Amino acid sequence: MTTVTGTDPVAKWWASIIVVAINWLQGEDEAAERLYPVVEYMPKTLHTTESRLPKAALFAFKSIRATLSKQDGSQMSLIHCEKASGYLRDSLNMASPSSNSIDKAVQLLLCDLMLITRTSMWQQQINMSQPVNCMHQASPLELRGFQQDLSSLRKLSQTFRPALRRVFLHEATARLMAGASPTRTHQLLDRSLRRRVTTPVPKGGEAEAHPGRREHAEALLLACRYLPPSFLSTPGQRVGMLAEAARTLEKIGDKRTLHDCQQMIMKLGSGTTVTTS
Repeated sequence: MTTVTGTDPVAKWWASIIVVAINWLQGEDEAAERLYPVVEYMPKTLHTTESRLPKAALFAFKSIRATLSKQDGSQMSLIHCEKASGYLRDSLNMASPSSNSIDKAVQLLLCDLMLITRTSMWQQQINMSQPVNCMHQASPLELRGFQQDLSSLRKLSQTFRPALRRVFLHEATARLMAGASPTRTHQLLDRSLRRRVTTPVPKGGEAEAHPGRREHAEALLLACRYLPPSFLSTPGQRVGMLAEAARTLEKIGDKRTLHDCQQMIMKLGSGTTVTTS
């Protein structure tokens, strides 16, 4: 989807920001950029509404755009990220348990984007860290921000079951960022690696909360990149796991993560430490 039609400026803005987010998640940055001019100018009615969700979406957009930009850098991204997180927490606090599922789905998308952005900034620090095989522990400020967004995700999962499938992955990432013991981290990742058969949709109409293909692939990448070799049963298991992740990512159209996965496979083949990717 490259254009958004319609005369309602609010609907057009929301549609544009959702499409931009989907394009980002799939690594379609050029397609996302075509809608930047629409998203940058939020309608006045959304600026004055009591809902904090529009502002959370706007600053989430600014944060990710800064992360992808070579000019703004991580500092601007972090500033926008903190604002987006604050507005998102307000939105969750103001919401009632019976809030409509569309609002909850948007809250989930934004919360996930914030956690992905914070993870990306942490991984950039790893890339710049001194010894190639030394895990870079996140700063207290980075950990605090990540934990706040993770708390928002947990709160949302209490009334919106699809959020659960993202909780385990981000909890594992939080432990990696903090340099915690890998045993519990492995258990959290394992919950996403064990894909269970999808059960019928419950009467409430909410989607299955079990890990999906994306969660499975992301868990494989995290395990291969950060878990000690002793947690993988055989020396060649890493390559097999990465190959499985690559196939899944290709099927779901996630070009960005697929590129990361392919880079990891290449570095394994050349004997380079995977955590430097």
